[in-house]
Amino acid sequence: MSDSPPPCSAQQFAVYRTQVEQARQRGQNLLQNGASGLQIATAIAESIEQLLLQIIQDQLHQLPQAQQKLLSQHSSILVIGGSGRGLMAPYSDVDLLFLYRGQVVNEFSEFVGEIVRSCWDAGLKLGHSVRTIVDSVKMARTQPEFATAMIEARSIWGDEHLPEQLIKAFYRHVILFRRRLFFEQCVTARWEERKLHGGAVMQLEPDIKRSPGGLRDIHLLRWLGFARYGTANLDMLRLDARINSRDVRTLKNARDYLLKVRIQLHFEAGRQQDLFTKDTQLWMAEQRQIEGTNGQRPVELLMQEYFQHSKAVAEITERFIKAHRPQPFLSRVYDFLMTHRSDSILKIAPDHLDVAPRYLAQVCSSLEEILKLFDTASLYAISISPDLLDAIRESALKLPPTVSNRSIDLFRAILDRSNNLGPTLRTMSETGILNLLIPYMKHAYCLLQFNQYHSYTVDEHTFRAIEASEDFPLDDTKLGSSYRSIEKKDILNLAILLHDIGKGYGEDHSKVGAMIAAETAVRFGMKEEEQKLLVFLVLEHLTMAHLAFRRDISDPDILFAFSQKVGSPEKLRMLYVLTAADITAVGPGVFTDWKSELLADLYERTMLLLGGKHSRYQRDQRVARVKQRVRDHLELPQIQGNEQETEVWFTELFNSFSPHYLLVTSSARIADDIKILRDLPSDQIVVEGEFDPETGTVNYHVIAQAMYAQSCFHRMVSVFTAKRMDIISAQITTSASGGVVDSFRVIDNDYTDKVPRTRVKKMEKEISKAVLGETDAKTMFLNNQRFQESASLSGEFDLGRVEIDNQSSKRCTIIDVIAHDRIGLLYIVSRAISRMGLSVVMAKISTHLDQVVDVFYVIDEQGRKIEDPERLQEIKKQLESTLHQFELEGYKRYQRV
Repeated sequence: MSDSPPPCSAQQFAVYRTQVEQARQRGQNLLQNGASGLQIATAIAESIEQLLLQIIQDQLHQLPQAQQKLLSQHSSILVIGGSGRGLMAPYSDVDLLFLYRGQVVNEFSEFVGEIVRSCWDAGLKLGHSVRTIVDSVKMARTQPEFATAMIEARSIWGDEHLPEQLIKAFYRHVILFRRRLFFEQCVTARWEERKLHGGAVMQLEPDIKRSPGGLRDIHLLRWLGFARYGTANLDMLRLDARINSRDVRTLKNARDYLLKVRIQLHFEAGRQQDLFTKDTQLWMAEQRQIEGTNGQRPVELLMQEYFQHSKAVAEITERFIKAHRPQPFLSRVYDFLMTHRSDSILKIAPDHLDVAPRYLAQVCSSLEEILKLFDTASLYAISISPDLLDAIRESALKLPPTVSNRSIDLFRAILDRSNNLGPTLRTMSETGILNLLIPYMKHAYCLLQFNQYHSYTVDEHTFRAIEASEDFPLDDTKLGSSYRSIEKKDILNLAILLHDIGKGYGEDHSKVGAMIAAETAVRFGMKEEEQKLLVFLVLEHLTMAHLAFRRDISDPDILFAFSQKVGSPEKLRMLYVLTAADITAVGPGVFTDWKSELLADLYERTMLLLGGKHSRYQRDQRVARVKQRVRDHLELPQIQGNEQETEVWFTELFNSFSPHYLLVTSSARIADDIKILRDLPSDQIVVEGEFDPETGTVNYHVIAQAMYAQSCFHRMVSVFTAKRMDIISAQITTSASGGVVDSFRVIDNDYTDKVPRTRVKKMEKEISKAVLGETDAKTMFLNNQRFQESASLSGEFDLGRVEIDNQSSKRCTIIDVIAHDRIGLLYIVSRAISRMGLSVVMAKISTHLDQVVDVFYVIDEQGRKIEDPERLQEIKKQLESTLHQFELEGYKRYQRV
């Protein structure tokens, strides 16, 4: 007969499960009744803890009396981590430490096993360990995550002395003589966790718990307080003057806000969910009935509030670390020896600026005095001490809004430096000083850009743009040399600071930003020439990117118009640097080598025009030189024997190609394409695929006769879409008389490394069959179409837009399609263009994160630009209808899934 205790009945497990649901329902009711996040999290934790105690008691009572007494005397059960704090979200893990002495090894092991099984059957997800005091201390010394969970440890059952012994041993062996090591372990572990969850406070899809500024930062501050001063209680740290009252109040408000958001996410998902996705942001804005404004959508207002809390948490935590980080003795000696005084007041250490406490009031008495501090810190490329920053922050709240000439001079001196400017401006923003200098910066604070293009809020994007520009002088590129040649770097940096300041007002942000720039220039007493330069840079900060990525910059008309708008080499250099900084700051990997080359090409071409070298970039002359080089490659007189016929044939074929193709393609490649077209039968297609190991892409070069021109483009796109390939660029050269010479650069998502030659050869055949019409493009597309899971659940998705530019090109009508990226989008749009009887003679395909900007240069059936206003309107209407229908159908498919 077995001595093991009888298991709990199915009826008992049902009771446990009901209690878990009741705990969650209690939280749901509190949420619906407007309770705070702290109240809800505490109520859920209390209910779960009561259930734990019941499970423990139920298991204990199944044991013999002697065994019950033995376990009660030699074991304990503690809640640790979040459970120990007494704050739980609806689907949080329950963190337990089962603590025992050696006298009850076997008995306790069986007892714990039954408790754990009961908890899992009840629907509780456990994070638990079974340890002695010695084991616990050893683990805490080597694993910071366990050590920080131990700081929150609280006994809920068993021998009272055992947890007390553990806490004493833990503090003595893990904290007391290892304060600096433990402090650094906690910070390092948290910084690594931050990196894994975005690394920036202002990322647009944050993790409520783990991203910078999340709940974990508040936990970190408490753990560091315990490590340094023996208490994790914020109020105790405040009473001991380790943190000021305002910061404690801010942290508590943020904790309450973040807890409530996290609780709502859990309830909405029906599981543990801490990632605040765009879909859940839209849903929460609707749930909270937030009203939008003319310039901001409800979701943008919601996220601005969220980021105000998370940014404050991150800043306070980072300040606490700097102020209370234990310094090694030798480091303190080094700082003492290397510190020198300036003006008999400032103390300039190797890595920070400080003042004696008795001078705090003096150095923070005015905006001018405070800017002297920032100027000195900027000059030495060092930070300002936390205590001094606190004093600056307090003073900024009381300073008048007026700005003296001396203050302006100091600020412009700071802006004129090329090192440490980003961190300096960030600190000026955090302390409120930047708002005093430029009041409009307050509007940009935590301002969300809810789109697929940007990764950060407006202010974060702006500071990243400043920091990106600071790296340019180190580049051995055209961008680096351009930055180094700029004389008025203060104007450039002020333009970067203001370039997106016009967002959130409901109008064209470039125009609003230009008006703010003009007002700022007047406020700073700038000369008229400087005012005009600043306004120009802010107004035109998107122009270079627009032309480089969406227009044919080999067109002399476009280049001439742009050069006339810029007017001078200095303005061009500044606009070039501003554009590169802006794109770089959008998000990781956005400023690709390809974009850098396009931007540099536009810069160089325009600079030559501004330098008076117009003849070099007159397109006709350049095309004539290309024609001669191609003729030399072909050795034309020997091709057909009849020189006159050969010349006519060559000229007609050469002239049928677009100037863009002729000017961006090597002469040897053009000659090879012409040779292929000359001998190509009408029923054959030449497709050449080549893998590029440097970019990990495959370039497919397609050559066909003119009879395939109209449908060629969308048929090729259908093949790439069907095979799950991403088109990252396309050069389309199609004419009614000459033929088709198209190049597509694609990423083959079926291969992570080298794309095998067998795959490339297979694709060559598939493309050839599609262009010849041997396979049905539409069927191929539909059979392989998939809808991405990133589609919006709320119905507030971006349907995209179509813009038609009939001014930039004399030869073609330009169609811009801007939309959220979807598999098959390019195929649908290109097919609609073909069905309207239009031929694509050039295309620029680009994707920015989840947003596509596809540009099509088109001509009509007669090979001409579309001039009829009614037809232009019909083309726009038809394409938008196609685009919107595609998005709606995709959304419906997503809902069915």
